[in-house]
Amino acid sequence: MESLYYISLNIKTVSGIDSYATYNLGEDREKAIAIFNLLKGSSNLSEHSVLTMDFTEMRDGIPFPIIMLDCTFQEVVYNTKVITREIFKNLNL
Repeated sequence: MESLYYISLNIKTVSGIDSYATYNLGEDREKAIAIFNLLKGSSNLSEHSVLTMDFTEMRDGIPFPIIMLDCTFQEVVYNTKVITREIFKNLNL
């Protein structure tokens, strides 16, 4: 079975971490990694991290987290633009 790659956007709330968006990057590992490498954020997470983006591989129905970024609000906005642009290019070009 093929792997599926995706990026989840998460926010820390009073009740814990909630995922509020997911971007499907497809089955091509190299393209998915290339997209994630364009994103801004820090891999240094702390208890103060509020907005995060997870890069995950789904294999045989089991999620395998690859890396997580701690992002500012401005970085989430920038990253969303990048992800949308790259997904558009991959699907249409």
